[in-house]
Amino acid sequence: MDMGRRVKPQTTSLMEGRHAKRRKRKALCRIAHGNARPPQIITTVGSSFQKPTGATMYTTHPHQVISDAQFAQLIEQGFLILPRYIRGEELSELQAAQRRVLRTWEQAQQDPKLVEARCELTPYPWSDARMSRLYLHPELVKLGQRFLKTEDVVARVGYMLARYPGFTSGDTGHIDNGNNSLLPRTTSAREYGQIGFWIHLDEVQPGQAPLLLVRTKDGQDLSKAVPFVCPEGSIAIFSNYTFHASSPFTAADGQRFAWGFGLGRADHHFEGLLSFTSHGQHPVIKQVVSAMTARERTMMHFPPPNHPYYTRQTLVALEEQYPGWNARGEYPAMDESFEPAKSGTAQG
Repeated sequence: MDMGRRVKPQTTSLMEGRHAKRRKRKALCRIAHGNARPPQIITTVGSSFQKPTGATMYTTHPHQVISDAQFAQLIEQGFLILPRYIRGEELSELQAAQRRVLRTWEQAQQDPKLVEARCELTPYPWSDARMSRLYLHPELVKLGQRFLKTEDVVARVGYMLARYPGFTSGDTGHIDNGNNSLLPRTTSAREYGQIGFWIHLDEVQPGQAPLLLVRTKDGQDLSKAVPFVCPEGSIAIFSNYTFHASSPFTAADGQRFAWGFGLGRADHHFEGLLSFTSHGQHPVIKQVVSAMTARERTMMHFPPPNHPYYTRQTLVALEEQYPGWNARGEYPAMDESFEPAKSGTAQG
């Protein structure tokens, strides 16, 4: 996903090591990344982000239903572009949330590091809970399940990216598999890959560092790449085997934001880009998990309902860590009896 290639670490003295780390960060940004800043935790209290009261927070509009012809196009050419997939009030809310995570070019010019790098990378979990909940629209999940040949899929989280005027890409093209899997590419079974969603909530114009996507039949010929120039709310879907590249930001102003993540098979533990299982106490993760449905939580690696982990004791503990955990009654206790621990009484 516009990630580029890894830079090999260098063995240096302490002083040289500091310079080497700085050069490494700059090189990564030049190809794909950015300089991540310390996250400012935004809990979106009082914003449009609310806990859902129904089974899902999404409404499926006719234009969002992905047809057999579109799926066939994804398989044949290696990517699928869905223009203006996100619209209306939902789009406005997500655009506002995105600006709580990434800085516009006007804001970025106040940071000397960003003026030098001309790009910014922010790893998951993002500081805004609406962004960190991902965009797990049922139609996109269905497509992911069909592509991966399983009902059991999980989220593969990554980064949000910003590109600014003057960004110079050194990317000669790559596939994401080198970043996202322990296994080399297979040409016989697509389910050993992952399916990625590259979302532009704002319009991307020519010259604003559009992602370059190469059709399968064109191999690695970047001269035949399709630039992902698009209206607001558009999504590019492609696998970690799709050849693609970043491109320079030649326009004089503006910025290009990208919101990226993917889906993979739940039973493929050898895949993934970033791990978030160490963030169970992170305030944004707590808010995100609290708001999710049980189905969404399984895509974030939580056990499904009716799993033996869910006892009366663990449901109490989950409610303490993720307030509203069982607000919809989706998790029955799998044990027969439970006696709450009295205050100051040791258990076990």
